[in-house]
Amino acid sequence: MTSRSFAALALALSPALAFAQTYPAGFRQSHPLTGLSAPTQARFAHDGRIYVAEKSGRILVFDNLLDTTAERVTDLGPDVHDYHDRGLLGMDLDPHFPERPYLYVLYTHNGGLFDDAPPRWPATNCPTPPGATTQGGGCVVSGRLARLTVENGKVVATTLLVEDWYQQFPSHSIGSVRFGADGYLYAGGGDGASYNWGDWGQHGNPAWPDRRSPANQGGALRAQGMEVAEQYTDRLWLNGTIIRIDPATGAAAPGNPAAAPRGVDAQAARIVAYGLRNPFRFTIRPGTSEIWIGDVGANTWEEINVIPAVGADAQLYNFGWPCFEGRLHNGLYAGRSLCTALYADGDSGGRTPVSPPWYTYAHTGSNAISGLAFYTGTRYPADYAGALFFADYNANRIRVIKDTDGDGLPDAPADGTAALFADGGSSLAVDLLTGPGGDLFFVNVGEGRLTRVAYHADPEQPNLAPAAAIALDAGQTYDGAPRTIAFTAANSVDADAKDTLTFAWDLDDDGAFDDGSAATASAAFTSIGDAVVRVRVDDGHGGIDIAQMTVRVRDPLIFADGFEPAPR
Repeated sequence: MTSRSFAALALALSPALAFAQTYPAGFRQSHPLTGLSAPTQARFAHDGRIYVAEKSGRILVFDNLLDTTAERVTDLGPDVHDYHDRGLLGMDLDPHFPERPYLYVLYTHNGGLFDDAPPRWPATNCPTPPGATTQGGGCVVSGRLARLTVENGKVVATTLLVEDWYQQFPSHSIGSVRFGADGYLYAGGGDGASYNWGDWGQHGNPAWPDRRSPANQGGALRAQGMEVAEQYTDRLWLNGTIIRIDPATGAAAPGNPAAAPRGVDAQAARIVAYGLRNPFRFTIRPGTSEIWIGDVGANTWEEINVIPAVGADAQLYNFGWPCFEGRLHNGLYAGRSLCTALYADGDSGGRTPVSPPWYTYAHTGSNAISGLAFYTGTRYPADYAGALFFADYNANRIRVIKDTDGDGLPDAPADGTAALFADGGSSLAVDLLTGPGGDLFFVNVGEGRLTRVAYHADPEQPNLAPAAAIALDAGQTYDGAPRTIAFTAANSVDADAKDTLTFAWDLDDDGAFDDGSAATASAAFTSIGDAVVRVRVDDGHGGIDIAQMTVRVRDPLIFADGFEPAPR
């Protein structure tokens, strides 16, 4: 984030000092999950369960939105460096979870990248002086992206996919991990540099030196490593980048822009964008693999940057940090050779010329963009369709950018003019997401809760949409030969806990919910390929939610003689 850490800000805005949260008319917040300890991410599974990551390294699961007692899935605490803005910050579920039982995490590792790097805690390994944020100090740590296998509610195996992200100072750590519609995994990390001065590696910690960066091109300039890839020792750092990888192996995903044309190493081949300071949160526009990044600014500007979906003519994107902040040159790095190259020819120089922000806004004090989410529901007023919400953790606000021309994309307003949606209170939002009923939810790290923002056409008779759930019935399989498959929606709940739910099924993927009306349903699946099944849950008072899942049908195995290819 910025120089104010999670812990410091949570103390500064304790509940006793908080002001009321204000929303436009008709919107009201509730807090379905509470009692959490510094939560950083939440994810809704289609079977109704909600997974929550805590900064310390714990992952919890709630059965549904009415569950008040979480079960612990795992505790990565011994491996997580939970300090200032470091910790377990990113989590996502496999798109077919829980049928494919993988949970992905991105966290600050309590150790470095080399075999002589001991754990950083206990504090004897992080001496003061020099201290965590002073020149020559900093507990140098790394970041890890891992796949966790979950069985019966517990993690039973861990696969390390990527270890990198050199971090000297305790901010600009790792951030988000998300799946695109293309089935590949995207992850981001910050520059790992100081927020107190222009840092190009001149004040490295001699106990844990930067062994890769070229001379005078460390610190924040690691975010421009792709510009001088051939000068790196061994391989590039991933600092200040967004990567796109195979979720099973961690290798660069096919089609990545740097995979072949530039002849760089396997590390660089993972990168689809660089030149970011602290892409703490990004979201993916629903139904696409388009990345919308909230890049936390330094002294003046916060940014929203966009990476188009990787396609046949994929190109690298360079968002300019630290040579640029917002749309302007950053004077702290003006004399650095990397920046001089980018400034050439009217700011069109360098290997990858800089792309300006999609939207940017100036600091009005202490600011840190901290979450983005698209609204795709139907319960909010019509002018919110396709809108982009973004949170600012330090300013304690949520703003919205609407799709004013109806083309399905939000329309960037003039810099600094995005409309206010939520103001004041103790939001401390470190993640925005959408959930049941299409409503906006946010993770409140300071007050340890998940907050829901719903719209009520009649505020005198508020009604929350139910939470639909769909799962395989007992004994059924996600992947197999043509067969009859049974499903259950029994974990669906009425969020108000007062209405009787009714069910309607679409088992043939024709868009009509006319294939069943009980809490369970079944159908024969004979066509080879993936089939989408949906259930619609109605509370009888205007509240509707839809859950869906995919099942896979394969050719039956005719011969068992080794000639049939193994299913993937």
